[in-house]
Amino acid sequence: MSSFLSDSCIKDKLYYISYQVKHMATKVLIKNMDEQLYRMLKARAALLGISVSEAIQQAISLWLNVTEGIGDYNYIVLKTNPEAINAYNEGKYVLACDGEYIGAFDSEKEAVEKGKGHKKCMIGSKNYDKQEIGDWGWSSIALE
Repeated sequence: MSSFLSDSCIKDKLYYISYQVKHMATKVLIKNMDEQLYRMLKARAALLGISVSEAIQQAISLWLNVTEGIGDYNYIVLKTNPEAINAYNEGKYVLACDGEYIGAFDSEKEAVEKGKGHKKCMIGSKNYDKQEIGDWGWSSIALE
């Protein structure tokens, strides 16, 4: 099979992409890619003098940088969700995970247990020392 970089193998709307990551080549298959979008990508990459593979790597890198702060969404949820604000003011442990408000709990342990299975969580409580953690007493946790 020819490499994507040399002749852009396209079969049944499946695009084969080969790109270099450090010293390791990886092949990626993109299913159901919009043909018009692919043509625009290919034309723009040609205008810039780069391969489609390089353009896709740049897009992936940009996307990874943009989504890196997704844990901050938990903070925004807890600072703006009316239920979270009320529960926080009542002295509860409020929990947001993966950008969604999960609930309010009587103990930190209970909140942590509820957060299991999520990628990123944040707990807020008046019981945290504001001097050490921040203006609202937040603690950020990553659960496996």
